[in-house]
Amino acid sequence: MAKTCPSCGYSPIGSFTDNCPLCAEPVGSACGRRRSCGPDETGALSPTARRAIGGGFLVMFVLAGCYGLGIWGGNRTDRDVERQMAEVRAQIEADRKIRTLGVSATQLLQEFQTDPTAADQKYRRKYLEIDGVIERNGTDREDDTPFLVLHAGDDGARLRIECFFDMADEDEESQLKRLKKGDRVTVRGEYGGQVSNVHVRACTLAK
Repeated sequence: MAKTCPSCGYSPIGSFTDNCPLCAEPVGSACGRRRSCGPDETGALSPTARRAIGGGFLVMFVLAGCYGLGIWGGNRTDRDVERQMAEVRAQIEADRKIRTLGVSATQLLQEFQTDPTAADQKYRRKYLEIDGVIERNGTDREDDTPFLVLHAGDDGARLRIECFFDMADEDEESQLKRLKKGDRVTVRGEYGGQVSNVHVRACTLAK
């Protein structure tokens, strides 16, 4: 864009010419005064340019800080969830230990054969740790839940203990498959009532 000299009125003056070619007086550049918006003769940035660049760095710093806080906050949330889950598991295990009764398959079956009602009331809401002999093992036809059937060592006894491992993981399922008839095991689980046999649910193998 051509300019006009404010001192002598000479025109046109090129847009990149700082001084009037007739009177040598300075004339305004395309952005007002050249020194006000770009490098001076020494190549240094003007105060305006420096402020613009500094502001850009400040914005980048703030955004980076917010992003970092977001990641830290997300990690903190994950840690809080893990801690709460660990506390719940610990409470469940503590409650389970309080309600656990150690009993042999022989004693348990004798009590149910003698007085089923009294035995049911005694073991209701209790966790049992049962020592017995495996009659057979397998998986439930409806939901593939692994199970063991225990007895007291008498193959001819009428009553059995059915132990369902509905919370078993892959390792425990593998252990259950390796067990065979006649093996003696200790099973932990929650008493689940009596139907035809005594039921124990949420079982695990004692280590």
